[in-house]
Amino acid sequence: MTRSTRVLGWAYLLAALLTAHCSVTSARSDAWWYAAGLFGVSLLLIVALAREYVAADERRAAAVRAERAARLRTWASQARPDLEDGCCERWWTSCGTQHDPHHCARKDQAA
Repeated sequence: MTRSTRVLGWAYLLAALLTAHCSVTSARSDAWWYAAGLFGVSLLLIVALAREYVAADERRAAAVRAERAARLRTWASQARPDLEDGCCERWWTSCGTQHDPHHCARKDQAA
């Protein structure tokens, strides 16, 4: 979670507490409509706080997925030449027999 998200979360929490306090004060003064409205606002601020935390988790998960994809691309780009430099015989053409390097189509291999 970034610093700005953390500060925004604390601001949401303080605003929710302030509006909840104002709601209670309004209810004690028999201003029920104001109390209900302020209580609704405090609930919306709590929902906004929860949404910020969920959004931060989603951003963190997206960053992890992007890093894994980058690592996979790096690994694939490094592994492909190693796989292509192998002998011309593949397991499906040799049927489990030993490969004879003297009859190999690749001329750059040492016997």
